Amino acid sequence: YMLDVAFGGDGPTVPLPLLPQLPSPLSFTNIGSQQIRLLHGPIPCQTRSLSAQKYWIYQYRNGVDRDWNSFYCFTETEWLSADFEVLNFFTSTSEESFQTFTVLVVKFLRGGGDREVYGKVMLVNGEVKMNTGGKTQVVKVCKTEAERVEALREYFGIELTEEEREGIRGTCTDLG
Repeated sequence: YMLDVAFGGDGPTVPLPLLPQLPSPLSFTNIGSQQIRLLHGPIPCQTRSLSAQKYWIYQYRNGVDRDWNSFYCFTETEWLSADFEVLNFFTSTSEESFQTFTVLVVKFLRGGGDREVYGKVMLVNGEVKMNTGGKTQVVKVCKTEAERVEALREYFGIELTEEEREGIRGTCTDLG
């Protein structure tokens, strides 16, 4: 199975089985009309023979009438601690990584007793967005850092300490 608990708003809300023997990939309903799947095959930019190496490609589409979008891919090669350290270093320090200049928080919303994910609330930089199974809507636009700190508390239950708020000041993500 593929589990991805940290991908973000379009990430899978259920474990996806790795079933390379199927003639076509299984699709799963994610949130609302969004579908997700794992495709097993080559990627467009690979240099090895197409039959030599296959990747698991995570894809989504926002409705049965829409095209599939590929988000990322992976192989079944084992990763060690050092591999993750290099990856984490790049994503947390490179100017090419959106994670160094974007504030992104995602909270999946679960139904009362059945525990199924029915939607999500997201903070992207200064915008709070909500999707409860249909279309994503902007519910709040934060113009100041104080407004964003309040949105973190109100929508996500995250309360920043004074030290954490001070740590934001003067950075490229500071709303001012």
